[in-house]
Amino acid sequence: MTQSINSSWIEKLKSAKKAGLLQNDRQKIHYTFDDQSEMVEEYDAKTNILLIRKWRQKPTSGLKTASSSDAWTFEVGQNYEMKPVADNSLGFTESTSTPLFSRNDKNDSFEIRIRNLSYPIDTYQLTIDQEKREFVLRTTNKKYFKRFTIVDLDRLNLPLEENRLSYTHANNTLIISYKKPQAVLDLEKQVHNELKKLNMKKEGDSDCPVS
Repeated sequence: MTQSINSSWIEKLKSAKKAGLLQNDRQKIHYTFDDQSEMVEEYDAKTNILLIRKWRQKPTSGLKTASSSDAWTFEVGQNYEMKPVADNSLGFTESTSTPLFSRNDKNDSFEIRIRNLSYPIDTYQLTIDQEKREFVLRTTNKKYFKRFTIVDLDRLNLPLEENRLSYTHANNTLIISYKKPQAVLDLEKQVHNELKKLNMKKEGDSDCPVS
């Protein structure tokens, strides 16, 4: 079962239209799929570590709206272009102390960072909801609650294993790590082998190649 799902994701990437750009030591790949949805990935050109993966869906109607065609949904990395939202009617802006959730990738693990969490390490309780395939984070003081997934594990239909899960806390940031299973490492190797076939354009060139 895992192998078939693995192959289906690779085939999805192979069949997509792709444009590659090498910029500031980052390898950027833009995918356009058959349903016109888009995915952009950015890798560290030296380490091949995935830095950003974001998605944009085709609008369901002919109307272009911020929620449908302009906005990117980040699966990996963080949108640093987003600014605190202002409430013009009240003159308020979103607090800069609001917890900020983002996923980062390492060579051997997935990493979730939640900034602006100042509670001591023994305040956090991290469990797995196997039925919903979700990780569940809560605090004993009931100040924070979050459910989240790691989509890469879902794409391969891999079990969620507690012995791969760990977390630390430093500088008001909770860092949750999940050690990558071998199936994920194998899949990442396949993806990088496919990207080697892509003619990467360099910054300053007139056009990005599309394949």
